[in-house]
Amino acid sequence: MANARALLVHPEEGSDRIETALGAAGFDVTRTDTAASAVAKATTGEYDCVVSEYTLAGDDGVALATAIEESDAGVPVVMFTETDEEGVPEAAFENGVDRFLQKNGSASIDRLVSDVSTVCSGVPTSEPRQDVSEHEPSAGEVTRAVEDAPIGISISDPDLSDYPLVYVNDAWEDHTGYPVEEALGRNPRFLQGPGTDPETVEEIAEALGNEEEVTVEIRNYRRDGTPFWNELTVAPIYDEDGGLAHYVGFQNDVSERKEAERLAQERAEKLATERRSLDRVLGRVNGLLSDISRILVENRDPSVIPERVCEVIAGEPGYAGGWIGDVSSATGKLEIRAASGLSVEAGATFDLDETPAEVREALESEELRTGSMDHASDGPLEPESAGGRRLLVVPLTYGERRYGLLGIYGSGADVLDRRERKVCDSVGKMIANGLHSLETTKILTTDRVVEIVVGVRDPTASLAQIADAVGREVTHLGTTRLDDDACELYFRVDGEGLNLDRVESLPLVESMRTVSETNDGASFAVTVTESPPLTQLADHGVVVSEATATADVATLTIEAPPEHDVRSILDVFRDEYEGVELRSRVERESRDRTVAEFAAAVDERLTERQRAALKTAELNGYFEWPRPVDGSEIAERMGITRQTFHQHLRAAERKLVEAYVNPRSN
Repeated sequence: MANARALLVHPEEGSDRIETALGAAGFDVTRTDTAASAVAKATTGEYDCVVSEYTLAGDDGVALATAIEESDAGVPVVMFTETDEEGVPEAAFENGVDRFLQKNGSASIDRLVSDVSTVCSGVPTSEPRQDVSEHEPSAGEVTRAVEDAPIGISISDPDLSDYPLVYVNDAWEDHTGYPVEEALGRNPRFLQGPGTDPETVEEIAEALGNEEEVTVEIRNYRRDGTPFWNELTVAPIYDEDGGLAHYVGFQNDVSERKEAERLAQERAEKLATERRSLDRVLGRVNGLLSDISRILVENRDPSVIPERVCEVIAGEPGYAGGWIGDVSSATGKLEIRAASGLSVEAGATFDLDETPAEVREALESEELRTGSMDHASDGPLEPESAGGRRLLVVPLTYGERRYGLLGIYGSGADVLDRRERKVCDSVGKMIANGLHSLETTKILTTDRVVEIVVGVRDPTASLAQIADAVGREVTHLGTTRLDDDACELYFRVDGEGLNLDRVESLPLVESMRTVSETNDGASFAVTVTESPPLTQLADHGVVVSEATATADVATLTIEAPPEHDVRSILDVFRDEYEGVELRSRVERESRDRTVAEFAAAVDERLTERQRAALKTAELNGYFEWPRPVDGSEIAERMGITRQTFHQHLRAAERKLVEAYVNPRSN
């Protein structure tokens, strides 16, 4: 490039070859070896390009490029360097370097000259041309190249009717499966089939009619009927006189690329759908769950909660309405307790046979159920009654306690998917938990209570087995629930000369420890692998106030709200044992046993370890004075350190005092 001036910023060693190469290309080269000097020269406006090494005296080439860029001199910078430090190319491009080249021989010098010429002129320089006049291929070599080409090549004759094929190469035969004798003489449209796009065919025809080149991707079919994607280019070929001689076609099988594009498109659509689903689920968590949580906290009347919940569901985006109902134990019909967003009103009853299948399936399985959008009819509670497209039925359960069903109608095709169903399942558990909490509170605060006494005459009952092993009547003092359905049962047995060794050998017992032992009797704790039925009663909203057992019979005194179904309590035991009988049922106007209420309220606040520490300390006389035992002995019996025992005991004592001083506190 004549008269172009290049500023070479490079140590003296190794600069001669660069100056010589740039000079031979027509550049007027000035050299300096420091960045400071280069900045001063480059900003004068006298240079068309700066060529710099990275490693310079006192600074580096990146700092030089930064200074030139900040000066707004507008001089392009080419970095030509030996350094292989990690991150240098990235830093160079980020700070104004236009080209970055590694020194790796004479070829790199040639590339440098080319790049410097490019950045100076703004247009790429052409590669050097060689004399190929003595190397032109012969006609035979051209023919072999066409025949052996990796893409299909065909030639059609426009002078013949319907532009038939007059030549196809080997690759064309391989792509289509048609031998040459079946292809020649026919218009290439025989490769088309039911999946061929008519508009693409029309585009080809229009180009041929206008003697224009055209490139399309068209669905063609092989001889055996299998489809493939053909990237087809058709171009006119003219003779020496300028007349149309032939049409040449180039066929390239791009089925794999098209399939990859299709899969990529499907993946993108799936990801977009997943994103919408996640956004919707997050919206449910932020909206539906928080709103229902507020309802459960603010409303203490269990008859109001279903109504408020249904109103929130009906107002939730994507939902058309909702209802809460339960099956009556007297009539066997589904009774709607609350509804919103549909024509059904609270108080309506339906035979189960006329309700949607999802309702019956949820009742039978006690699990969430939803149906497809295609099977819904126009019966009561069907999605159409709420203007929805799908019904989701969620059982409201807390442990063994059943509080009915929640029906949710989705109005969109993509709502109530797998993720959203999990959120709705959590909503159902939250509602049941709230109703159970209100029910338990009612038991502990009501002025009327039903006291029932249940007898279990079954030697396989856990209490009876323990009494049989001890050889005397045992009194159940309390239960601490553990993980994996296990629990620790506390017992008291009166008398002298007790032998508790047989208790630990029982199959149902995992371990046994003596809690306290006096001349009058002993207290002991038994860890069982499966919780006995009496521990399930809390899930049914009732309280066990007393339990005793002999080898022949276990007797339990249970307190429940007056409206509670006694049969459901008996069924808890009948599902496990034989010989279950209701001995008495007494309803009292005023309660004379407030101690059980207080104990239940305190027990709900304590952790498992705190309960164990408090009970073990009391049973060992720790709160008597003088103390018969100290904290170290109790901790040893519990299998924990003295410090841990006192930590749990202090926490339990604090909660006990809080419950006494402020019984309404949480």
